[in-house]
Amino acid sequence: MKVRQHSLPVLQNLLKRDPSAYREEFEAIWRQYLAALEAFRLGGASQKKTRGDDERKLGDLATFVAHCGVHYKEASKRFATDLVALLKDRCATLQPDLRLRLAQAAALARSKGLLDPLVLADLCFELIRRVRDKALRQFLADHVVRDCKKASSGTLGRNLRRCVFKAAEDQSEANSAASARVAVDVLVRLYACGSWTDAATVNCLGRCAADERARVALGAVYFFLGVDRAPVLDSESSENENEGEKGRDLKNALKAVDEHKHSKKTRARARQTKRAKKAAKKKALGKSERAEPKFPAMQLLDDPHRLCDALLARARRQVDAFEQRVARLDLCSRVACTHRLQLVAFYSYMRRYLKPSQEQAPRLLVLFAQACHELVPPDELVPIIRHVADAFVSDRNASEAMALGINALREVCGRCPAVLDEPEMLGLVRDLAAYSKHRDKSVVVAARGWINIVREHHPQLLQKKDRGRDKARSKATPLSFGADVATSSVPGEDLLRLYERGQLPEEFEDVVEACNDLEGGGDGWVDVSDGEEDGAAAADNDKDGWEDADSGSDDEEDEDGWVDVDQGSDSDAESNAGSDDDGDADEEEEVAPAARVLSAEDFARIKLLKARADELKGTATNRGLLSGADIVPEAVKRRTTVEERKARQVLDREKFQLKTHAGGKTNSEKRRTKNYLMVQKKKSRLNGLKKRKLGSGKGGKQQLGRDKRKRRRL
Repeated sequence: MKVRQHSLPVLQNLLKRDPSAYREEFEAIWRQYLAALEAFRLGGASQKKTRGDDERKLGDLATFVAHCGVHYKEASKRFATDLVALLKDRCATLQPDLRLRLAQAAALARSKGLLDPLVLADLCFELIRRVRDKALRQFLADHVVRDCKKASSGTLGRNLRRCVFKAAEDQSEANSAASARVAVDVLVRLYACGSWTDAATVNCLGRCAADERARVALGAVYFFLGVDRAPVLDSESSENENEGEKGRDLKNALKAVDEHKHSKKTRARARQTKRAKKAAKKKALGKSERAEPKFPAMQLLDDPHRLCDALLARARRQVDAFEQRVARLDLCSRVACTHRLQLVAFYSYMRRYLKPSQEQAPRLLVLFAQACHELVPPDELVPIIRHVADAFVSDRNASEAMALGINALREVCGRCPAVLDEPEMLGLVRDLAAYSKHRDKSVVVAARGWINIVREHHPQLLQKKDRGRDKARSKATPLSFGADVATSSVPGEDLLRLYERGQLPEEFEDVVEACNDLEGGGDGWVDVSDGEEDGAAAADNDKDGWEDADSGSDDEEDEDGWVDVDQGSDSDAESNAGSDDDGDADEEEEVAPAARVLSAEDFARIKLLKARADELKGTATNRGLLSGADIVPEAVKRRTTVEERKARQVLDREKFQLKTHAGGKTNSEKRRTKNYLMVQKKKSRLNGLKKRKLGSGKGGKQQLGRDKRKRRRL
């Protein structure tokens, strides 16, 4: 039977629609593919032009069979095996174009089910290890990422994960650094897209960060340094697509709000307008924009101390460039801050770099302060603090260097207050506090910040004029090294009480809305008392749910639904009653807090309320990771670049041209924008009047403006 002649793309389309009708055509193409493959294996002495045509034909036939071979048994059995064998045997001698096309055919065969995913994954890393081809490596890395995304769970996902981990930690061969570097890049991309965010992936990257191969280690180091600064959200791409539409909806919603433009502006109406705008914004944007925070990768490390030791040992060998050493020290400082590690060797090593002549002195000071916490021995930090004070805080240095050193010491003492209790710190504290009268504003601001941090933890070190007016805290002292205070209640429980009573200030309005959105409030109440009578009393409590913790107490409930708790026994109550002779003592007796078992939603509300309270108070209670902006001098904050000044000037000019005035215009501003033909006669008349006033009579000498200013100076 005569075979119908079609081009390969046309035949591929027809064959996918009806495989049985075009069996003979496919068998003919299959025989051509086998012949071309055998000729390529045996022939090597042909001419260059002929060899190029044969390779192009082989690539076209392999792509065709990869698309259509799934419909025929013979092709589905042999094609993948022969293709993998060819790539393994001839990968180093194949032409780059043919090698890339055969790799694409293998990936296509895997998507059709002709090739095992694990076999193809091993082949990808082997090709990356043996071939120095940038385009091929990029394609294979993209394929591994796509394959792992599709099979993120199940047996196949676990096997692919094991394969990638093995390639990332493989050091058996001399050329394994290339495949390990690509495997690290694959792990970083899979973590960023949200597919592999578990502890196994993070710990594999942690082991790679301690690798002896610099290129492999730096990829993992930069991952840990960047993942907490700019976390990637899964819904980022979808949000960008709808950003324009949501912006229009928000603009229309805010326009619909009545702002009381033509009525008397009162506080009540201002609050109503503010609430209406928040409600309109919430309705326009929707709740889908609330991004769920990911669990920090650095906290998933199983052995952070071993990682820090490896990073510090590599940095101390000084075999890498200075920027790479600083990156390793940065990761070491972040891990020590997150896991509260005691790295005594880290502080002594950082001492050599903490000097004003160092180009990256601000960053290195941040790393030193960031690694300090309350579990670091204070006697190890005192020499470094003294070194920083002697090197930076001196009148021989620039004012910016002085402010930088004082700000760094402020952060160190704020993170490790036990340092202030050392005997060497008394003179240093008062010397730094004396710079509050310096001539430079940056140094003054830094010294005041130093006074505030010392006043908060150990005000007795300061002179009496710097201790402040709070007499209750004037005798406060920091906890000694290793000491801790046991709390008898949940921190922030008082804010939860005020929230449930509805007595929070107006500044907590948006936080109250977020707390209301949390479901399950009131369902987590647990009866902590014994006896049937107490159970009945607990059932009669109001909606706030605070319960009586004493099984025998008959306390009454107040107006807000809070229940007084008697934590003592009956004999103690009688003795207390006998000791009180008048009724004033009973009124002054403190009411014990109500007993309650908090639910997960209650703890979430407490976290939100505490964050807002700390923000309003202006004190940083959570001393986590630092940035250069935390210790930068005040003068550097005010200083702007040339580009920023030009951008501000352009913006101001546009605002002026658009007439975005808060109130009305002055007469000079009105004349400036008026048509010149309308005011030219008036301008000429005004100029004539000015000239006559300046002259002394007819034909008198006119006095110019600069002469007038000169006479005024005399």
